[in-house]
Amino acid sequence: MPYPDGSSLNIDTDVAVLKSKVEDLEENQVILFDRIRTNEKWIAGAGAVLSVGIAIVGIIAAVNAETVSQIDKIEYESTRMCLSEEGCEDFKES
Repeated sequence: MPYPDGSSLNIDTDVAVLKSKVEDLEENQVILFDRIRTNEKWIAGAGAVLSVGIAIVGIIAAVNAETVSQIDKIEYESTRMCLSEEGCEDFKES
């Protein structure tokens, strides 16, 4: 379908320009997808390293932690020893 001035050359030129723009956009899309994939790999790797680090810290804390019963036993023994000695007024008053 020709333009109102009767030229069909403009239509062919417009189609060629649009095709080249589409090709450029497709190339840019591929480049952007590659960059996104690279970022996703880095983020997944960083998340894995952080997870392992947190797990190690948690395991170390659990190994070094005293249980509640151990803490209660220590407090009971220190209170009993203090009550039997002179100079522990804080425990004797309560």
